[in-house]
Amino acid sequence: MKKNAQNYLLWICITISSQVTIIVAQPSFTLNGSTIVVAENCYRLTSHKVGNDVGSIWCETPIGLDNAIEFRFAVNLGCSKYGGEGIAMVMHTSEQKYDALGCSGSEMGFGASANCDAISPSFAIEIDTKFNRNHKDLYQPHLALVKDGKLNQPLIPPVRAKTYGKDIRDCEYHTVCVQWTPSTQELVIYFDDEKRITYKKDLINDIFDGQKDVYIGFTASTSDEPNMQMVCIQSLLLQVDAEIEKTRSFEQAIGIFPNPLKEKLTIDVNLKEEQDVQMQLYDSTGKLIYEIPMHATQTKKYYFNMPGLPSGVYYVTVTNGTDRVSKKVVHISSVRA
Repeated sequence: MKKNAQNYLLWICITISSQVTIIVAQPSFTLNGSTIVVAENCYRLTSHKVGNDVGSIWCETPIGLDNAIEFRFAVNLGCSKYGGEGIAMVMHTSEQKYDALGCSGSEMGFGASANCDAISPSFAIEIDTKFNRNHKDLYQPHLALVKDGKLNQPLIPPVRAKTYGKDIRDCEYHTVCVQWTPSTQELVIYFDDEKRITYKKDLINDIFDGQKDVYIGFTASTSDEPNMQMVCIQSLLLQVDAEIEKTRSFEQAIGIFPNPLKEKLTIDVNLKEEQDVQMQLYDSTGKLIYEIPMHATQTKKYYFNMPGLPSGVYYVTVTNGTDRVSKKVVHISSVRA
């Protein structure tokens, strides 16, 4: 290597409402396969001496995708012009948790082969340094997005790691920044400070089937040709997304009870400030039963009287025109003598 491994410190910044808490800490990672620690917050995933290496590291604190995320790290993709295969930043919800490790060779440590399984469910940002015709690769080192380890079915066409410049297997460190904004469902990826990918997708629901907490880390592999590949963690910033927090605050301010109910449904509104709010009650067919039109309110209890309505399932919605709370309630009618 031309450069020694650089030392980085992990900053985790969690913003809660208007209060900001900064935690500076030595990150805790689980190491698998061929991975070793080479310096503080720097890890060698594959060796320049041994072929067919495969390694992974996973942060031992799951990350919530309902937060805005900025993840900065540096990758060293080795010195061999014939080496590969590359490094991937991977998020997953696999039952393997911290032990997750895919296959060596062109599967880059998260894909599948005849001898091992892929890491799945997963979402990977691969930094691929070796052409593989079975993976719809580019001849140049490139970036690609991959779901569930299916490298032959990239989510978008691969793009070159750098618009211009020499081979990134140059013994040098290259910086990567990954930004995720949940309210806009937008992922942006920079390589050496150049924006290379903008991808809009509901990661929580479309990739992870509603699971918001994911394990985050890195995988890498080589084929017969040995190649040293390293990653150094620079910073991880988690912030409550303002739009997500606004919706969450509205949901938390609306109480709908009891459930099941017999005679009276209560809607308890406890907003931080006055807002225009509308309330509606529907039966199971979608027919509107009761409505309280849009009006200004802040802290108040509202009631829907249920006697006379048949037993069954009903739906209550409360909206301020932007955010909406919906709840299914069960009504059990009572008959009086």
